[in-house]
Amino acid sequence: MLPDSIRIVVCGDESVGKSSLIMSYSRESTTDSSLDHVLPPITISRNDYEEVVREASSSVILERVTNNTTRTGRDNEKYTHRSSVGLSPHIPNTTTIVDTNSSDVTSLHKELKRADVICLVYSDHYTYERISLHWMPMLRSLGVNLPIILCANKSDLSPKSTWKNQDNEEFLPLINEFKEIEAGIRCSAVNGYNVVEVFYICQRAVVYPISPLFDAIEHNLRPRAIEALKRVFFLFDADQDGYLSFEEFNELHKKCFQKEASRVDFDDNVNYINSKILSYGENGGLSEDGFILLHKYFAESGRHETTWIILRANHYTNSLSLDDKFLYPHLDVNPDSSVELSPTGYKFFVDLFLTFDRDNDGGLNEIEIDNLFQPTPGIPKLWSETNFPSSIVCNEGGYVTLQGWLAQWNLTTFLSYKTTLEYLAYLGFDEGNSVKALKVTKPRKTRQKQGNIYRSSVNDRNIFYCFVVGAPKAGKSSLLDSFLHGSYSEMYSPTIQPRLVIKDIELRGGKQCYLILEELGELEPAILENKKRLDECDVICYTYDSSDPESFQYLVDLRQKYAAYLDEIPSVFVALKADLDKQQQRSDVQPENYTRDLFLSSPVHISSSWTSSLQELFIQLVDAAKNPASATPGLETEPVVDQEKTKHLMMAGGAIGVMSLVSIWMLNSMRRR
Repeated sequence: MLPDSIRIVVCGDESVGKSSLIMSYSRESTTDSSLDHVLPPITISRNDYEEVVREASSSVILERVTNNTTRTGRDNEKYTHRSSVGLSPHIPNTTTIVDTNSSDVTSLHKELKRADVICLVYSDHYTYERISLHWMPMLRSLGVNLPIILCANKSDLSPKSTWKNQDNEEFLPLINEFKEIEAGIRCSAVNGYNVVEVFYICQRAVVYPISPLFDAIEHNLRPRAIEALKRVFFLFDADQDGYLSFEEFNELHKKCFQKEASRVDFDDNVNYINSKILSYGENGGLSEDGFILLHKYFAESGRHETTWIILRANHYTNSLSLDDKFLYPHLDVNPDSSVELSPTGYKFFVDLFLTFDRDNDGGLNEIEIDNLFQPTPGIPKLWSETNFPSSIVCNEGGYVTLQGWLAQWNLTTFLSYKTTLEYLAYLGFDEGNSVKALKVTKPRKTRQKQGNIYRSSVNDRNIFYCFVVGAPKAGKSSLLDSFLHGSYSEMYSPTIQPRLVIKDIELRGGKQCYLILEELGELEPAILENKKRLDECDVICYTYDSSDPESFQYLVDLRQKYAAYLDEIPSVFVALKADLDKQQQRSDVQPENYTRDLFLSSPVHISSSWTSSLQELFIQLVDAAKNPASATPGLETEPVVDQEKTKHLMMAGGAIGVMSLVSIWMLNSMRRR
């Protein structure tokens, strides 16, 4: 986050010209004589700063020392885009400049601890020596870890021809010794030389801090800066060929600087990289390594504001982490609503899949998935918990298909939309706000009828969540395998942890939706008595093995134990393994009678080897979820009225009525004759 205001504390020994420097900046009259009082804090608005800059002489050259190299604005004019001080787009709204008295230790320490940046002033050899002997040790003892700008005041007292050598002798040793010192500048409060620049550098040290980006001891970019820049490169390498073309570089430039890039600037950057290491700028573009090297040069040459503008345009904070408001934007979600991908979200994930399917085989292999998740913390934790990619449709090689890819993101969004928002941000969704990639469904409502509570119909949802319950060995796992792959294994393996699968299915009429099936495993009792989990569930699939006489009683006992929770949830009973010999169930009540007493449809007899029966079951599960009144246990359904037949009867009745009126009229007419 950019600071809205900056507090600059000016300190140094007595008579170095601290107050004169501040007065000169605020355009008050001053002389070279020492002031005998401390000025009150001065607050300068951004507009006032603009006026000061306009009135500053255009011939004033900014001199500074950064990273062991003395540089001037004129020396680096080609790269810094300035030969004099200019107005940064990120200058804060207000800047407060605080004068101090070195003899008032209590007040001095208080102000230093409130500062955002420190302007440390000296004016002669004695006060220069005091920088390392007194001021820097004192600042460190206070725990003040702030950027420090050295200011060599009263430059009017020494010949200009000697400044360059003096700068090397004065500034460099201190910068090498104290990492807190970011820059040094020579100025004069008497003639106004570099006064505006002094406070500009102070502002710049806060707005564009060098220390998070560059390690002055190692002379290299810091690891977090490299990581952030690699992510930026990834986002703008649209074709993922490993190079930024001019078109891609231009997109980066437009986003970060709000203007088109020139071909000359692009070629200059590529040529600079080529002059350093040829392979970094080959292929007519800028490679990732070349991009990093370019920003290392920016940091070394005092152009690190360019790096910060790029990083902040891509939502990085001063700590080089992504802004929480960008990662987790607010989305107003009613507790009874669900969240799904919007058309914009679908398009983003489709485009992402097509971009990273480098071999165009219709599937993402492990390498392609690793490349895709490069700018993120890795595959979402939720995906590991749901056993990705075994939760979705993959091709014969085990690669993630587009169908499965979209299903997995639908599953993620349904179960944890905040995870989807976070990864949309990491992966570069940039439509202003990642919530545009999602849509919130209408809240689920409940109604009451015949003393029973049931859920109202659903019209705006495309994802439905089904719990699959039943006795061990009933065939639940085979049902999930058949749903996902169209095949199953004859080998029995008990399900310990809950297992989720998701797939799109086609409903009657051609509309598509997603169905999530979850086998609860050994956590079945805990889940069925957890009202929050049951509220997430749209329909329960009660399964039993029709060839096992002991299988159905498990469901009777289960429903009796959790009746208070389960009676409000739409239910479908399924007789699995229907291809085997049907057995009479050893139960107090047979399945057909049990479902009839609950006013539910008779159990659906299916087999994992009967593809058509499976498809009908999945459609029936979605129908029950969309129209809960038709599948809620204990809720007597009203007779379905044949609307077409009723329409014909009404038309016939109307016609008979008209004919009767006509007959009466004709009879009365004949009588009058």
